[in-house]
Amino acid sequence: MNLDVLDKKFKDGEKITPNLLLKRKLISKIKGKIPLVKILGRGELSKKFTIEECQLSESARKKIEKVGGKII
Repeated sequence: MNLDVLDKKFKDGEKITPNLLLKRKLISKIKGKIPLVKILGRGELSKKFTIEECQLSESARKKIEKVGGKII
């Protein structure tokens, strides 16, 4: 999942989790007890998100923190 997709599909301030990505049909399934969703750094963010229970690339982490987002 790339940042540009999240920026288009979510509102400012939303909490993004693997279950929410699944519910909105942005991913097709979650394997195992620990969700394996990785957020990648392609694209730019114009909104602040709270990212929870996702893995992040280093570039995605920097961009999320740069706009004031939170990573839990």
